[in-house]
Amino acid sequence: MAMSSQILPVQCLVLSALFGSLLTPVLCFNFAPKPQVVIGAPQLKFFKSHVRSSYFGYAMVIRPTSIIVGAPRAQSTLESQRHINETGAIYRCSFKGTPNCRPYVFEKRGNINIEHSEYSYDSEKRDYQWLGAAMDGGTEDTDKLIVCAPRFLTPSISDYLMHGKCYWINNTLSDMPSDVIPISPLRGVHDQIRDYEDGERVYYYMLAEQGLSVHVTPDNEQFLIGAPGIHTWKGSVIRYRRKELNDEPSLSRRDTSGSPRIPRQTRVIYETDIPNPRNFKQPSDSYFGYSVSSGYFDSNNRKRLMYVGSAPQADEQSGEAYVFDYVTKYKITKHYVCRGLQFGEYFGYAVLAEDINGDGLTDVIVSAPQYTISGYFDDGAIYVFINQGRFNFERKLLTSPIHGKARFGTTLTKLGDINSDGFNDIAVGAPFAGDGAVFVYMGSANGLREQPSQRLDYPKVNESPYGSAMFGHGLSKGSDIDDNGFNDFAIGAPNAETVFVYHSYPVVTIKATISSQTREIKPGQTSFPVTVCYSIATNSHKVRAQDLALHVIIDPQVKRVRIASTNSNELQFNATASTQMQCRVLECNVRFSEADIFKPVELELHYQLVHGIPDSEVFCETCAAVDPVEPKIYSEKIIFSTGCATEICVADLQVTSKLDRTFVLGSSRTFKVTYEVINRGETAYLPQINITSSNRMPFAKIPSNCKHNNQDSMLLCDLNQGQPMQEGSSDAITIIYDTSSISGENMQVMAKVFSTGKESTASDNVAADIIMLTEFTEIAAVGEPRTKHINLEEISNTAEVINFYEIKSNGPSTVRAIQLVFDIPVAYTIPGTSKTIPIIDMSNITMHAKYDSQIKDVTFYQNNTQILMNAIEKMSSFSSQFTKKVMTESSSSHFKTMEVHQGGEFTVKEESFGESVMASTMSSGRRRREAAALTANKEQYALIANTKSYDLLSEDLKGTLPVNRTIVFNCNDPAMTLCVRAVIPLYDFKQNKPVTVTMKYHVDLQEVNQILIEPWEFFVILVGVSVQKPTDPTGSTLAVIKKIEYNIISKHQLYGTPIWVIILAIIGGLLALALITYGMYKAGFFKRATKEEMDKLVHQAQLSNDGVTEASNLNSEHN
Repeated sequence: MAMSSQILPVQCLVLSALFGSLLTPVLCFNFAPKPQVVIGAPQLKFFKSHVRSSYFGYAMVIRPTSIIVGAPRAQSTLESQRHINETGAIYRCSFKGTPNCRPYVFEKRGNINIEHSEYSYDSEKRDYQWLGAAMDGGTEDTDKLIVCAPRFLTPSISDYLMHGKCYWINNTLSDMPSDVIPISPLRGVHDQIRDYEDGERVYYYMLAEQGLSVHVTPDNEQFLIGAPGIHTWKGSVIRYRRKELNDEPSLSRRDTSGSPRIPRQTRVIYETDIPNPRNFKQPSDSYFGYSVSSGYFDSNNRKRLMYVGSAPQADEQSGEAYVFDYVTKYKITKHYVCRGLQFGEYFGYAVLAEDINGDGLTDVIVSAPQYTISGYFDDGAIYVFINQGRFNFERKLLTSPIHGKARFGTTLTKLGDINSDGFNDIAVGAPFAGDGAVFVYMGSANGLREQPSQRLDYPKVNESPYGSAMFGHGLSKGSDIDDNGFNDFAIGAPNAETVFVYHSYPVVTIKATISSQTREIKPGQTSFPVTVCYSIATNSHKVRAQDLALHVIIDPQVKRVRIASTNSNELQFNATASTQMQCRVLECNVRFSEADIFKPVELELHYQLVHGIPDSEVFCETCAAVDPVEPKIYSEKIIFSTGCATEICVADLQVTSKLDRTFVLGSSRTFKVTYEVINRGETAYLPQINITSSNRMPFAKIPSNCKHNNQDSMLLCDLNQGQPMQEGSSDAITIIYDTSSISGENMQVMAKVFSTGKESTASDNVAADIIMLTEFTEIAAVGEPRTKHINLEEISNTAEVINFYEIKSNGPSTVRAIQLVFDIPVAYTIPGTSKTIPIIDMSNITMHAKYDSQIKDVTFYQNNTQILMNAIEKMSSFSSQFTKKVMTESSSSHFKTMEVHQGGEFTVKEESFGESVMASTMSSGRRRREAAALTANKEQYALIANTKSYDLLSEDLKGTLPVNRTIVFNCNDPAMTLCVRAVIPLYDFKQNKPVTVTMKYHVDLQEVNQILIEPWEFFVILVGVSVQKPTDPTGSTLAVIKKIEYNIISKHQLYGTPIWVIILAIIGGLLALALITYGMYKAGFFKRATKEEMDKLVHQAQLSNDGVTEASNLNSEHN
């Protein structure tokens, strides 16, 4: 329907409170702000009355002419189900004319009671089964459609088994489902409860809830069905897929040589894979399968279809989501684990796999509807995991645009590329934000844009009698149902029993410019022409022209220019723009002013659509939308020319650079370049510098005199504060790049200076510098035994040794690819014989490697031959068969237990992998008996000890153990020692993110005791640890600091003196010294009798002399 020019643009500015008082506007984009189609729950003849909402609109699949709607709490309209309460229903609602909904019946039968079978439970109970709670399918009527009833019950003799049930059809071309195929593989009698050998008893299929989530893969060939109740709510994801079987009649044993050849016949079957959570160590009560999706995540094989499933109660109720693949029918491999940030945020309530940055690799969006922002609760958030290749993902968090119980992220859906910018877009539901809201997020080269492009609120066509409408709890995929080249979609409000269909408007890009052929205004010049050009670009085949509102402003600051037609510096006019460029020439009068000669004349063109999107339920067939991030202004500058010898000034701008020409990746987050510009010629008007880099390196800081072009990663800066540069004048500008994400071997930074005039020498206007990018990383490797010391007097048979290693990068560079290598000695080779002395039981070597919360693969090698694939802690043990071959076939250094072929495949000889795993769990007594049969005699043990006598302790062991009594068991001598090499590949090894490795193995102490003959008392096991970089065989970019401790086995107890004994000894010595000193004092030892006697005589002599002198004096006085 054509709209008149009186329709005003929609006014749907919504201010959402973000971060306290900060308000962010959310503008409408190309979805109509009001629904064009409103579909209510059909009023039919039901055999039981509704006492609550039927949840019509809980799940939906939109197709070109109709929409399939689930109502999981609806009553049945079928006579055969008249006694069943809330069977749930599927409706097909046509878009032709007035929307008309009819039951779309997948199951006509009622409850079924079948006599007990010893093989399966075949009875069926459909009360409250929630048919229509989950459904999925493509957007074409020729695509498959699957619907599920996760609460479907299978009665047994004493219980109701909540298996769940799904139904699927090949297409929706007919008015009613045809060739309906049920999916119900969980009915086996012996699979309801399982008892394991370790005593664990689980509800296996009994409460599976198959169909709580469901997904059709992009190739339309497979179904993923979530069953979070399998194995006592550990959960699993059922894969139901198409498989072709080829029958070859010519293989018959009968003689058919005289008969015509019968052509090959192909049969199609569908097989079900049900992984056992116990096989991949799924955490208990994790609800794996709560939400499912699929995509193409493998950067090495972009056609490889892989899967996504969430477990919102995993990781101690913090939630996880996995990118995984099926290994067998009963086991999966997790290639990446997605995690959130908050406990209890219900991370994984919904998952969506979609390529949102256009790189061809599928990204993952995981919702957490109970994510909490400080001061609020249940706000909700979505986590965007951008696929960076090699199963590495960059996590970004987008929090709810509204606060308070919105539960943003309850639903997620794909919309396709709704604005034709080459990036897929999504919608996010927040059904508990009042009556509900839906937010549209646009994709981009960097992932989802941080702010939504549009918000759609509940239209309030009627009040819900059941409370809040829950608008947004049901979301369809995007599909172009009106054939205008842009996808539409539907939103369900299940508590209002209503579905709303929103059409999208075509998106156009406005291309408008303003320019002048006059590059410089000369003195005395009074006028010049200005050309305004405009057009639109669109992918729509219906909208080919749009009315534009154009606003020309010339010299807005100084106002020296007037447009002749308006006698002012402004002109506003409307024009109809098509896909062909149109232009209009404006004659302008200019007033020359000496005072403002150095201020350029600015030309500005403002533009927008005359008719925006109308705020109406009626769709405007001729209207279009413009992406709000597109520019709305175009500007140019014209300068005044003076003081030059010719008509056009000939400047001679020269640019030089100052920078470091070598940069160590990771050493700094920024890189600084200073450009110095000098003019050796005539005056340069409007001098500018254009700065780019070969790797599109972002800028850390943009100077105020610069403009940044995000699309081209270019910086355009005014020189000399925008004023003309006279001859001899100079300027400098410093550019700071952001180096946090750069990589490669080198990069080039370029700068080009120019002005509005000519250049005398163009060669010196460019500064191009190549910067060599180097890597250097310091890696610290620390290893310590958790089993400190083994004493043969206390333990005599076998002992488990546990070592812990931590390898950490101290930076500065991130290592793109690195290998951690562990050389583990396992046995001695007896010189001159083919016998070996096994020290370490290879059947029990286990390694658990973890980096950045991800379990890492451990691969084992023997003589550069891979002997076990994908060995991680879950089962990183060698088989006993391999151990036996090492002992009995050691005369050949090449072990043939597993042969590696091209493509990384391997074949297990003599026994299957499962058998080898079972063999590895045999009792330690049996292993010892096998080893005992192959041990050496006493002379050969002595030969080993004598031969190893030269292998003295290394520098880090000297001073702790006696050199002449210690044997070191390591991998330094390949002629004497059999070793196993464990390799752990790592990618993007970042600074301060350590990888931890726990190694466990068993040591045969009887063999060690035989080797430790006199004078040897200590046996040291030293596991070699090295760090290798495949791209740097010389190791010049690595500095590895190692502190690897060793495992000690001694024949006798190591006695050490405790510190408390030392302290008591010191105190006791001091007390003893004090007592001895006191006793000697009492005994007079310190008295000096001779000296005292001499002092006494001297004193008496002095007294005598004094008496004689005094008598003489008296006699003299008397006389």
